[in-house]
Amino acid sequence: MISNINVTHRTEPLDRSRPPEPGRASHIGFPPFAQLRLRNGVPLFIVENHGQAYVSLQLVLRSGSRNDGQLPGLATFTSELLLSGTTHRTMQQIADDVDYLGAVLDAGAGRDEITVRLGVLTRFLPEALPMMADVVLRPTFPNDELDRERRQFIAALKQNQSDPSHLASVEFRRQLYRGTPYGTELEGTEESLKNIRRHDCVGFHQQHFTAGNAFFVAAGDVNPEALLEMLNEHFGDWGGAMIEEPTFAEPEATATPRVVIVHRPGSVQSALRVGALGISRSHPDYVPLAIVNTLLGGYFNSRINHNLREVNGFTYGARSSVDAPLHVGTVSVTTSVRTEVTAPALREIFKELQAIVAQPVTEEELAMVKNYVVGSQALQIETPGQVASFVKAIALYDLPANYFDRFPDEVRLLDSELLLQVAARWFQPERMIVIVAGDATAIQEELKELGPVTVVDEQGHLVA
Repeated sequence: MISNINVTHRTEPLDRSRPPEPGRASHIGFPPFAQLRLRNGVPLFIVENHGQAYVSLQLVLRSGSRNDGQLPGLATFTSELLLSGTTHRTMQQIADDVDYLGAVLDAGAGRDEITVRLGVLTRFLPEALPMMADVVLRPTFPNDELDRERRQFIAALKQNQSDPSHLASVEFRRQLYRGTPYGTELEGTEESLKNIRRHDCVGFHQQHFTAGNAFFVAAGDVNPEALLEMLNEHFGDWGGAMIEEPTFAEPEATATPRVVIVHRPGSVQSALRVGALGISRSHPDYVPLAIVNTLLGGYFNSRINHNLREVNGFTYGARSSVDAPLHVGTVSVTTSVRTEVTAPALREIFKELQAIVAQPVTEEELAMVKNYVVGSQALQIETPGQVASFVKAIALYDLPANYFDRFPDEVRLLDSELLLQVAARWFQPERMIVIVAGDATAIQEELKELGPVTVVDEQGHLVA
């Protein structure tokens, strides 16, 4: 038997021509975190979340590729070799122990930091932590593993030479940061890698892997006092002072637009980078600049992507970005297009740059971008590991402890006039340098309308 079902019929047809109005934005606060210190003074930031029996622990050192000195790639090379053997364990023993515990243990370098990461089930943390301490404090950098790692690095570099996007990115940094450590690649060059010896890695480790140069970030199913006790057991006697910041001349901003082509004979595609020097992570313009960047090319509905992808069909995707490290960063627009539309695509990019520095954003577009940015942060703090990444940024860039908690409110208070001022400071078309990795013979003449053109090879050497 089928029971009677009451159905309410709409008296008016549903208007599908426009989406429903969004509801009132809810406030999602940044999760709280605690700060303790080991007995040797090393800071420990803890994000507790007992939803899963898992711990993510990061040891962060305030050194990176900016500390490479005369051997570009040294920080990355040294960090990659940490797991190649210690005074107590061989490389194979480390790999077997990690596998037995079902853990994750790795290390890597950025421009401003080196991070050693341990991820493990809570009940196995007492067994995994001594292994982490071993690779941090007592690596041996065996020569046979060093030679193997060198071969792999050089092979990867050669493979990257066939990637136009990689070549454009390398030349972009080389041109903007010429003469500074930010101008070299994290992995170094083939020449520098061939010159790195064991004593270089040992010396880098002794200088930069110090207690005064480090902090821990833990997230997940942890008891703060118990974790502090374990860390004191394995790292509490670790010594060494904070290292001095490397000194280097400030890079010079571009006065007028210019074009550099990385020549790839016969290429059917051009990888484009249009950008300029920007700001550091602690700069007061960071939040409004991040919103300007989102408007320009920071999400799918951005102006750059809509123009180049949806309107003109030049590319599958185009974006802009703000890179804000400890020192001077960059702003840039990135995309790849067919060779024959290289010049038209660059004209459209400059058209959008001119518009964003000359015309205030509409209230409708601004509201959409604000909702996107605030909502994105809410999605990025769902797991303990994600929260730990934000806490790491607070410690590394010396941001206020409530920085991310107040971030949504700061975004909501921004108005079109302030964004226009910030855009005019950092996205001026006159400040931009254009990098194109493509066939110079096919595009060089047409690109002269943008400024003086220089042609270089894949290593950055001038081509006649």
